[in-house]
Amino acid sequence: MKIRTLESRDLEVAGILIYETYARAAREHGQAPRWADAAEATRLAERYLADDRQGGVCADVDGALAGVGFVRRRGEAATIGPLAVAAPRRGTGGQIVDELIARAEGQGAGAIRLHQDGWNADSFALYAGRSFAALDVVASLERPAGPPPRIDAARGLEVAAFRPTDLAEMAALDLRLSGLDRKQDLTAQGRLVARRRGALVGYLCAHEGQLGPAVALDVADLGALIARALPEVQGRATARLSTAAPTAMLAALGLGFRVASVGTLMVRGVSPPARPPQLYSIVPEVM
Repeated sequence: MKIRTLESRDLEVAGILIYETYARAAREHGQAPRWADAAEATRLAERYLADDRQGGVCADVDGALAGVGFVRRRGEAATIGPLAVAAPRRGTGGQIVDELIARAEGQGAGAIRLHQDGWNADSFALYAGRSFAALDVVASLERPAGPPPRIDAARGLEVAAFRPTDLAEMAALDLRLSGLDRKQDLTAQGRLVARRRGALVGYLCAHEGQLGPAVALDVADLGALIARALPEVQGRATARLSTAAPTAMLAALGLGFRVASVGTLMVRGVSPPARPPQLYSIVPEVM
């Protein structure tokens, strides 16, 4: 087996491998697939490769892809995911992860983050054996289609559609609270911003029905952002909620979400500067 950089010629097969791996796990645990089809997963891989030609890694066995994974720099931190292997428990995932870590740290990343599904003990052990530590419990939420209950913005909160002129403030708040520099993702997925007395106090991004990332200084403000975003969702809504602020879960349940599964935010290196009320990102695969 050879670990090498993912190339354009590998993308179609990589997309199929990613889609099938995650769809199989979702079926086994009663969840909806992360991507609608292999073509959508392929488009994600194409985007990652376009952003960083060295950010994709694959395991090549006699010309056939046995695994694939991605790492992305986000300022001082890097994030890993998605990661998929054709056959588990053969050491393929470990070799890919080792290469992703080496590339991130070789570029000067002070921290590496990833999302770990709670049901997957094997991959938890894989990451823990490489000095990743569980930092936050993450609840994967789902909400069926339907109008949300009305929640009025409190204490003078003003929620408005995201505009390009909001980006600088939005990115500064995001960097201060999450430690991530992800202006490109915020630009592509920005939907709502929340202000109080003119100052930015929160934002929400979304990709179709997948909500996040979203960050707020106050739990009630995060709830107001989610409530405002839900009427625009066509069909099922999904989100990954940090449980660091316990009352955020009560707000999510009040909006009609249910907990589909739990996982952890795992970190190797420097921890995030804060754990505010937030939704972690689903698309792209970034914490």
